[in-house]
Amino acid sequence: MASDPFDTLTNRLARREHSRVELGRKLKIYHPGLSQSESDELLDRLIELNLQSDMRFAEMLIRSRLFRGQGRHRIEQELTQHGIEPGDVGHLFDEAEDSESDRCVAALEKWLRGKKDPTRDKALRFLASRGFNFSDATEAVETIFR
Repeated sequence: MASDPFDTLTNRLARREHSRVELGRKLKIYHPGLSQSESDELLDRLIELNLQSDMRFAEMLIRSRLFRGQGRHRIEQELTQHGIEPGDVGHLFDEAEDSESDRCVAALEKWLRGKKDPTRDKALRFLASRGFNFSDATEAVETIFR
């Protein structure tokens, strides 16, 4: 591990995108003696150098979670945990190739492959746990269980 806090942050960012909030948490873990103002100054410097961007992080997170078959609601909750307002990046969901209802059906079809006796209730619970809204989930269940 690097002894310099700036090096710690740049090493983390070299591996993958991180949110500002996430990097702040890592600074507290690896450099507990750092004051809040010093941490804020380091994080601001990373933004100025364009090494860290919450927008790039949000793009990466949304793309990754959509690929995993997660619903918009669950992704928005995760963005909020990273200090990113979901309304600020809502356009990224609209740019996705598939609609939310298409992703919901695909997630349900994949889930059904390994099930011996699936029921509508279990399917709805699964889709709710993935963060899909109720209307898309019921529509997908009706489509699959005809």
